[in-house]
Amino acid sequence: MPDTLFGLTQREVARRGGGEADLFLSRARVRRYDARGGGIDSISFSDSLSLGVRVFRDGRMGFSYGFRDSEDEIVRMVEAALFCADASDPDPAYGLPETVGGYAALPLYDPAWESVGDDEKAEFAAELERRTLAVDPRMKRVRSASLRETVAEVAFRNSAGACGSERVSHYYAYVDSVAEEGGEGQTGYGFAFARRYSDLDVDAVAEEAARRALRMLGAGRLPTGRYPAVLENGAAAELLEVLVPSFLASQVAKGKSVLAGKVGREVASRNVTIADDPLAPEGSESASFDGEGSPSRLNVLVEGGALKGFLADAFWGRKLRTGSTASCRRPGPKSPPGVGISNLRISPGERTKAGMLREMGAGVLLTEFLGIHTADPVSGDFSVGAAGIRFEEGEEREPVRGFAVSGDILSLLEQVAEIGSDFRWFGNVGSPSLALSGIAVGGE
Repeated sequence: MPDTLFGLTQREVARRGGGEADLFLSRARVRRYDARGGGIDSISFSDSLSLGVRVFRDGRMGFSYGFRDSEDEIVRMVEAALFCADASDPDPAYGLPETVGGYAALPLYDPAWESVGDDEKAEFAAELERRTLAVDPRMKRVRSASLRETVAEVAFRNSAGACGSERVSHYYAYVDSVAEEGGEGQTGYGFAFARRYSDLDVDAVAEEAARRALRMLGAGRLPTGRYPAVLENGAAAELLEVLVPSFLASQVAKGKSVLAGKVGREVASRNVTIADDPLAPEGSESASFDGEGSPSRLNVLVEGGALKGFLADAFWGRKLRTGSTASCRRPGPKSPPGVGISNLRISPGERTKAGMLREMGAGVLLTEFLGIHTADPVSGDFSVGAAGIRFEEGEEREPVRGFAVSGDILSLLEQVAEIGSDFRWFGNVGSPSLALSGIAVGGE
């Protein structure tokens, strides 16, 4: 970040009555390549610059944003932030974070990105479509095949003297496919995330999309009952995502967390460990510092089934007297920073998915929840549709769908008997497969 920008910020704050301030700057270069119908459907380019300034004075906070690195823009932003601060209610918890410096050096940037041309990346998307359709004659359509490249730089400075910057690059490949047989159609998806373009495997993504669609052809119904179950890693990650708000100190303070008042108590099976890890390079939201400049750190939230604590930024850390966990996030240029997750995960175990199926003998492999986002974040209760594969004698048999599963999320986590070794990130939430002693199913 040019020192002149923050110098201007400090000058304007001082000129208008004084206070503390921080300035964040983000430059992002985004390219997306989409293929459909045997050729390139679209290519989109985006280059953006965004700035965010917070001002603290008299126990108040104001935020403003802008999109130009000019003196006029800084003057306008500071004026707007001070107006918001002076109009807000005071709270002694407002202020810059106490902990600064000591940032980890993370391998988040690939300088070789410039060596890969647009034609090659567009061809990757087209090849992804072709190879998905070539896996099996029953693969009839690809609804979308895309490659997204993001290269960005983030920098900050504040009036306490803290500063930092880092570059990141990542690639996301995705394909949405359709398999058909006997008048029936089933969908599937495949994806990959990598920091370097060269780490993407087009065949692996295509084969995953085809396998997910093909394995659900001929799906039947599942009788009502209670079944031993294995949650495939993607379904387990969906379940974990429902708990995200409950791990935030802001939601705990507002009485909107199913985990409120449970610190030190068992909230899951003793096999379960849940952590938020911004230092994992393979996580999509990894960073060496959080959204207000605190050094990133691993935060273990559930260990051996027991709740250890919650995620907090400087404000909520002061409110709850827990201190910051360096969990301030910036959801977008127009929104003020607030507490959030980076990369939330259930830690993997040592059992293979096949091994868990063999040990359980018979039951259902749950591959997908339908509408799990509708679960009540305060009570944890849910009743949603699901799909999966029935297994018997440890072997996968026929696909099943059109049934409902119900219960509450903490009860499910308490029933985790085994943890799989097949950990995978799904966005910034990750999980291995989980073996459950039983799950209630409403079917035929």
